[in-house]
Amino acid sequence: MPSLSQWLWLVLFLVLLAQPWRTMMVASDGDACMHWRVGDWMLEHKQIIRHDEFSYTRHGEQVISKEWLSELLFAAAGRAGGLFGLSALAALVIATTFALLHWRLVRDGNDLLVATALTLLAVWAASMHWMARPHVFSFLMLLLWHHCIRRGASPWLLAVIMAAWVNLHGGFLAGFFVLGAYWIGSFRDAAQFRRLSLALLLCAGAVLLNPNGWRLPWHNLQFLRSEFLVNWLAEYSSMDFQSREARGFIGWLAVLFVTLAWQRPRLTMGESLVLVSWTAFALYSRRNIPLMVILTAPLIAPALSKAVGERWRALSARLGGTARGWPVVAALALGVVVCMAHPTELPRNRWPVAAVQYIREHPADFGGRMLNDYVWGGYLLKALPEHHVFVDGRTDFYGEALIRDYVAVTELKTNWLATLDRYDVQWTLLPRRSRLNQALAELPEWQRAYTDEVAVVYQRRLP
Repeated sequence: MPSLSQWLWLVLFLVLLAQPWRTMMVASDGDACMHWRVGDWMLEHKQIIRHDEFSYTRHGEQVISKEWLSELLFAAAGRAGGLFGLSALAALVIATTFALLHWRLVRDGNDLLVATALTLLAVWAASMHWMARPHVFSFLMLLLWHHCIRRGASPWLLAVIMAAWVNLHGGFLAGFFVLGAYWIGSFRDAAQFRRLSLALLLCAGAVLLNPNGWRLPWHNLQFLRSEFLVNWLAEYSSMDFQSREARGFIGWLAVLFVTLAWQRPRLTMGESLVLVSWTAFALYSRRNIPLMVILTAPLIAPALSKAVGERWRALSARLGGTARGWPVVAALALGVVVCMAHPTELPRNRWPVAAVQYIREHPADFGGRMLNDYVWGGYLLKALPEHHVFVDGRTDFYGEALIRDYVAVTELKTNWLATLDRYDVQWTLLPRRSRLNQALAELPEWQRAYTDEVAVVYQRRLP
């Protein structure tokens, strides 16, 4: 029979493959399709992408390939199963991450019921950022990274993990924050200080093992230094504590603060720095919440386990024990993936599916340059590959200047007409609620070519 960790993996995997989760993971924004399209290009051309092939605003400019390996994995999954394949890959990584978190909490000697409750609460808190995008690999890599640091793993093993992480997702910088916290906390232990110092040096070298070398970490740091871009992107904003999706995070903070006040866990200096710094990071930016719960769960689990009564300890002992049930859960998961009906489509009431169909049916009418909605950009890379986009979810690639131009046009800033002319925009594909549609309707040189409940298309009249 499978263990509780294995059952947890199976249940979480199947829940994520069921509706509405499998659609939510690919339809929350356009980045899932964007990464699929970039990975498809690399599979088609059998090379890592070096220059932009998808926009006309920065066509041919150098691309920093910071997620090329995960994009190849998503492209392979997309070719095998379409949008469902993207969801299945993301579900596999997410379920594995939190099943390993549960397994590690139990293997570290924590009470089984405490480990299970903490893992389920971590799942709830982190679920607000579950999408079929490369960042899910950072969840898994951070879990492995933190475990290796706390268990005194070889610096060479940490370097190997970092070499893989730097090619999967730009979140590898989180690993240096964690490693730096334990390095600062090891000043009083000479042996540990030497080990972590060597790890820092080796991992700094491992970061260079990517297609762009030193340009990749520098590129990521430059992006984070742009206050305009970071403040403009919703996922970098702080959590709205009055929203429904904040409830899991609020629950995690409550358990964390109660544990610190009630049990006063004995934490090392490094563990204390990790707990304080990542709690602050999670409060500052919502995208750090999943990373924060993964890091803090093993720090508070021992103190909570000590508070469990004897009756519950006996129940945990009966439920625990070793198990080798992975073949069982793997067979069940594979059977469900192969046999279940899994149509996965982007919701037509949120995405310009009908408008795209109209554009493809009238190719002669849409030969010029397009101004598209930012959120729809990644979807259009896949749905309209014959048309280059104005912008898509690669905000770090487009840079602050172009994003400011996009904002100037869509928010009708003083120079919006001049910006349209400067980029030679001939037609627009924007949400029905966009204020730019209302402005174009008042201009004689623009005419409405298509409209529905989701999208509106305007064309510039010929002279």
